[in-house]
Amino acid sequence: MSKYELSSWKSHQCLPPDGSFFHPSCQHEIHKITSTSQAVFPKMLDKIHRFSCITSFLKRRGIFNPSSRAFCSASGKILVEFSSPNIAKPFHVGHLRSTIIGNFIANLFEDSGQAVWRINYLGDWGTQFGLLKLGVEQLNLTEEDLKSDPIKQLFRAYVAANEKAKEDEGIASKAREIFSRMELEDGDDLSRWNLYREFTVAELKRVYSRLGVCFDAYEWESMYRRKNIEDILEDLRKKGILSKESDGKETVEVNGRKVAVVKSDGTTLYLARDIAAVLDRMQKHNFSHLFYIVDSGQSDHFRALFHIVQKLGITQVSHVKFGRIKGMSTRRGSVVFLEDILNEARDIMREKQVKSSTTKVNLSDLTDKTADILGISAVIVNDLKQRRQKDYNFDWKNALQVEGDTGIKLQYTHCRLVSLSEKAGIEPDLTLNPELLPHTKCQEIILELDKFPSILARSRESLEACILVTYLFTLCNTISRCLKTARVKQEPSLDLQRQRLLIFNTARKTLAHGMKILGLQPLDRM
Repeated sequence: MSKYELSSWKSHQCLPPDGSFFHPSCQHEIHKITSTSQAVFPKMLDKIHRFSCITSFLKRRGIFNPSSRAFCSASGKILVEFSSPNIAKPFHVGHLRSTIIGNFIANLFEDSGQAVWRINYLGDWGTQFGLLKLGVEQLNLTEEDLKSDPIKQLFRAYVAANEKAKEDEGIASKAREIFSRMELEDGDDLSRWNLYREFTVAELKRVYSRLGVCFDAYEWESMYRRKNIEDILEDLRKKGILSKESDGKETVEVNGRKVAVVKSDGTTLYLARDIAAVLDRMQKHNFSHLFYIVDSGQSDHFRALFHIVQKLGITQVSHVKFGRIKGMSTRRGSVVFLEDILNEARDIMREKQVKSSTTKVNLSDLTDKTADILGISAVIVNDLKQRRQKDYNFDWKNALQVEGDTGIKLQYTHCRLVSLSEKAGIEPDLTLNPELLPHTKCQEIILELDKFPSILARSRESLEACILVTYLFTLCNTISRCLKTARVKQEPSLDLQRQRLLIFNTARKTLAHGMKILGLQPLDRM
């Protein structure tokens, strides 16, 4: 090959024209090209390109420690509102997706070094709380009944009141009266409502802890009830944003249509409370961005909300949409509560013990805690490997299979690498030795590890978890191939043993790092 051709190839590969990315130890490979036939030329080029990439990686990283933080330079606090179920209503699969995706996005930005504030904004205000009180009275539920299983008991009460309302039109009227009294700060109604909230949040925190999800703040719609936001509504009137209709409703115009903010009886709608929440959060946090992790069905609501707050000078708000899960139900029927989903995943993993002898994964000693973590890992990864805005059909068999691209695969690979390190009987090297690199048989792992920071950057840009999930599956496959040929204990050379262990340990740390961003708890054994 002529000098011109070599220069052109390096330019095409985005390498410096002086060849500085090539380590001296591979210069003899360059020399070989000049006397190598065209038949083997592509293979030789690929070999040199891979080696130059690895050498470049070592020069940039110094100590072998892939980092993700260099790719993010934005500043300011990021607020992420996610999960946000309604008290006394089912925690449906839409809330599950919001919880999984929101936790991932919060972790992703936090990992880049940014300040993140996680908000769970619970629906605890509206006419439904009048129905809830009537349902509790109808079923004669005591305080102890509610405290023992608040989410399901309050749901029972809500369903009972709705069923009664179908037979008696006066029930809906009574519910509206109760909510109007709550807006006017009626003491008895508010004390009951406070009790329902207290019991519900305690139960939610317990269930969220199984998912490894925590929040910096639990906020409530009721924080922004009519009494507390009157000054905001008045400001909207003065600015000509809010106008009164002939029937007494107050509306805003959004893209040629009128959207209600205050009902004719003076009570506020969800949109009014969301406007107040944005303004309050800006005052408290001076956020650089506020993300709402809510399904695509709420797009119209967020278009209206953003239209209004942008008129008030707040533009750094985004609706992170996601599609719907179809077909998620337990073997006993439809799922309505988050804990049903988590229990189902755990129970199926326990049942897989009897089949473990036919797989590479040993589940025979699975504890309840490990089964729970594996089941939750499977549910989370099954969701996050999908394109965020795509609707998908949920299948327990596919989600919880031991083999294939699942959360189980990530956990199994991590456990395998932990075991390798524990049984090696040596300490790994602290840095890679380029002279030994061609003999480690682990170059492919190094190339994959070098992609990790850019993978995280792409995930942040698109807010798509599937980019990271796909990368981790590829990393696991690469690790598996290398483990077959790059032995540690069986290698006669101590230097090579220590080099390979360094590479496998770094792969394990990178895998664990990615898993934690997804919201998984890496297991050491299973």
